[in-house]
Order: sequence, then structure tokens, then C-alpha cells
Amino acid sequence: PHSMRVEFIAQAGVKIHTAHGSILCDPWFNPAYYASWFPFPRNDGLDHAALGDTDYLYISHLHRDHFDPAWLAAYCRKDATVILPAYPLPELEEALRGLGFSTFIRTTSGVPVRHGGLTFVVESLTAPTDGPIGDSALLVDDGSERLLNLNDSRPTDPDRLLVQGPIDICLLQFSGAIWYPMVYDLPDKAREALARKKRAAQLTRAARYVELIAPRVVIPSAGPPCFLDDELFRWNDIHDAPDSIFPDQREFISRLSAMGRDNAALTIPGTSFTVVDGHVVVEQPLPGNGASELLARKEQHLREYQADWAPWLAELKAGWAGRRTDLVDTLKL
Repeated sequence: PHSMRVEFIAQAGVKIHTAHGSILCDPWFNPAYYASWFPFPRNDGLDHAALGDTDYLYISHLHRDHFDPAWLAAYCRKDATVILPAYPLPELEEALRGLGFSTFIRTTSGVPVRHGGLTFVVESLTAPTDGPIGDSALLVDDGSERLLNLNDSRPTDPDRLLVQGPIDICLLQFSGAIWYPMVYDLPDKAREALARKKRAAQLTRAARYVELIAPRVVIPSAGPPCFLDDELFRWNDIHDAPDSIFPDQREFISRLSAMGRDNAALTIPGTSFTVVDGHVVVEQPLPGNGASELLARKEQHLREYQADWAPWLAELKAGWAGRRTDLVDTLKL
């Protein structure tokens, strides 16, 4: 019997294999936001060409830890069919057309679309709280298994995403994905208190989605990124820093375990999940307890990663040298 298989890429990136074709979602490899955010754990060793050889492409929204134009240009098949969320503004479609993609499935939020043996439901979120470029969730139904990819999105009515039937695999965000409150000019105690509150709130929200959706398997995803710049390295939450909003998946898995839910899988780039006869088989890319050991020696992993990427980062920063614009004076005009 055919079965759905999911390959984890990093952050919100996954490739879904079905009997009716493959769907590549949010592949992210190149550091984002002026090279302040890197995929964690590192994913530069994956087979880029194989991942880019896909039948369908889904980019949830235009944030650069989801939309990696340089990688898409270099590796992704341009004849892939793009599953397009229904956004009021055309930026996402225009960005993808600019990279050479030309075949689009236009969706209506929450309405199933059947295509080539698969059913897709895209929930497009366009409220002001979702930001001007929106956010979206993707449900994939291959006729026997269903995967729900929430990535960063926070649908207000998750029951709508159960219309096709119970969910086998759910990917969702549990960690921080913004610079609040770290970059704000606040007293240290206030910043720590706000960070603790945000950290607790984001874990609680994710756990609540797991309760409501009740999937067979939870894949903690869409974060956290990691920070290899020396000035930012402390936000990596290596020693449970009270003012970091970036816990890794171990904390979320423990949280679900405490709720009596032991169905969350430790996931690193290259981990795969296969639904077989109603059960999900997890295969790790490292032997034995390699995935757990990688996260247990997080600081060492990050320092090696940092050393390997240091020349690239230095060259990139050197390219920023030159004339500066004083934004305050410019905005006063």
C-alpha cells in the first residue's frame, strides 16, 4: 500500500512524498535578515538537488526563513506547480513568477482543491495581526493520510482544518520567531519578565493546537532559528536563558509529555516520517541516539557551525561597507 512520507529540512521546511507526487514546503537554507538568522540544526549538508526535484511547491508567506529566493532559483524545478494562498496582495505570486515559476493552483481560503489525486486546503490568514504579507497553513490529503502544516500560522478556527478527516501528521510552531522583547530599550528585569511571559505563551499556544487537532504525530517546526553572529550568539538559549524566547523542541516535547501526549518526534534536518497502516515510523539521519546527542551538545554544534560559516559571514558584511544614510534625517524630510 502507498504511504505518505515526510522529510524534514529545517525550520518550516519539509518535503512531502505521496503516491500522487511530492510537495516541497518553505525550503530555507540561506541565512536570513542580514545573516542574523541561520537554520538550526544546520542543514547545509542535505541533498539540495534531490529536494528541489519536486512536483509541487508551497511557500506559506514571504518571510525570509520561509521564502529563500536564492535557493529556489538555484535548485527548485521551475515547472513545479505552485500552491498559492489567497492573499489580497500579489507579492507572493509576483516574487515566484520573478524566479521562473509559471504554473499556479489558485486557492480559496478553507476550500478544498483537488489536483492530480491530491486534495489541498490552504487556510490563508490576512488579519492585521498576521502582518501585511499574510500567513497560511496547508492541509494535504492523499486519499488515505492527511498532513497539516501550520508552520507559523495561527488559525482562529482549527476545526475547519479537520474537514477532510483526522490528521496523521501536524507541523506547528512552538518557539519564538521575532526580536521581541530583546531589542527593545527596557530595563533588564522588565525585558526578562516579558521574555519569560512570551516563552510560556508560545509553548501554551502550540500545546493548545495539539489538543484541538489531536494528530497522530506532532512535528515541532518553524523554529527556533540560530544565531551565529558573536553579538547575537547569546540568544541561542543554550542554558535556558531567562530572557530568550527561542527554546528548542526538547522543551516543547517535554511540555507535551507532561500533558500525557508522547507523540511528538525529535526532528533534525534529514529526519523522515512515514505513515504505515495508521502508524508513523520515524527514521533519523544519525545512528542510535544521534539526534538527541546533537541537541544535547548544542553549543558545540553551534560553535562548529559558526566557524564553518565565519568566512562567508565576514565576506557578506564587507559587502555592506560604504555610504550610510542617516534614516532619522531622511525621515524628517
